[in-house]
Amino acid sequence: MPSSPPEHSRLHRRLFWLVLFLVVYGSLFPFRYQVHTVSWADGWQLLQPDASQSRSDLLSNVLLFVPYGLLLVVPMPLSRRLLAVLGGAMLALGLQYLQFWFPDRHPSGVDAALNLLGMALGLGAGLAVAPWVRRWQPQALPRQQFWLLATALMGLWLLYRWFPLVPTLDVQNIKNGLKPLLQWRDASPVDVLRNLAGWLVFLRLSRYSLLQRWGSWSLAALCVAVVAAEPLFMGNAISAANLAGLALALALWPWLRSGPRTLRVIAALLAVSIAVAALRPFAFSWVGGWLWIPFAGSLGGDPIAAIPPLIEKLYLYGSLVFFVRYLGASHWLTVLTLGTFFLALELAQLALPGRTPEVTDPLLVLGMVWLVRPLFERVRVNAPSERMPMV
Repeated sequence: MPSSPPEHSRLHRRLFWLVLFLVVYGSLFPFRYQVHTVSWADGWQLLQPDASQSRSDLLSNVLLFVPYGLLLVVPMPLSRRLLAVLGGAMLALGLQYLQFWFPDRHPSGVDAALNLLGMALGLGAGLAVAPWVRRWQPQALPRQQFWLLATALMGLWLLYRWFPLVPTLDVQNIKNGLKPLLQWRDASPVDVLRNLAGWLVFLRLSRYSLLQRWGSWSLAALCVAVVAAEPLFMGNAISAANLAGLALALALWPWLRSGPRTLRVIAALLAVSIAVAALRPFAFSWVGGWLWIPFAGSLGGDPIAAIPPLIEKLYLYGSLVFFVRYLGASHWLTVLTLGTFFLALELAQLALPGRTPEVTDPLLVLGMVWLVRPLFERVRVNAPSERMPMV
């Protein structure tokens, strides 16, 4: 297999450590430590299934290790990949054993087995898709440095639109998926703006992705196909706001498809949509309260229900970080501006009833700035005559 470019290798290493951190974080949350005496009974307890676990808990244990499996798809010797799989198995079992010291968790060997299943699914899916990705990738992309990041961000948008990726041809599910279109009068302008920004970002990301050689008509057909396929996935529906946002995005795309000025417009629209969604309904009344533990609001409830909003945030925030860096902002300027922007939004939510401001979003966007930094260092250290690829 061909070796990865240096910046992609550094990106992969950072992503790998980030995934490891999130796996450990999600397995030991909420970190209430309690002394535990080691005994042989621990091993027996690990073999016992936890009858109190819901289907959502079981599925979350599978999904937790899927990203780890996906990261093992990069070109590497077979022996190294087998060693990484063995390391993932030891990590899954070790985390279950550590949960004996955290009474809020329920250690179970079944959870470790589900973790291994998630790792296998991620690795299998990645190995199945990798040959197609290599086949679709042209030899000389104009924006070679960014195709992996841009394609991954576009994939997050598809995952958000089709989650939980369970296809179905059930007639009733399809009918339920089309019913929201009859309620177009209830479409919120904020939701329309959010979808407009999301689709414009998707179209603009295509210029840096594996699809950067696609024409406007092909991209429009892809977007329509994505929306049309939503009712074919379990529990999904085509919302009127999503359809309106896509229609507006396709209408504006001919004027926003290229050029640094139009990229600034899309980045500004994305930032405005994030701010409006965070501050609605703009009924300010001091309520106070702040969560200092990252992901405390989502991990404290149904973990599966928290996944789609997290995927959407990864897509929107990651795209905003990419656009800001691509337009020439330095690493530390991006840290300062976006960190301040998201922290201000969370602080404003202290005066919004029904909202739970927390430190998660500012840390999430700062983590993304750190993650993509290797992709822009090559441009900075190259000869002064070399310019950023065309936008």
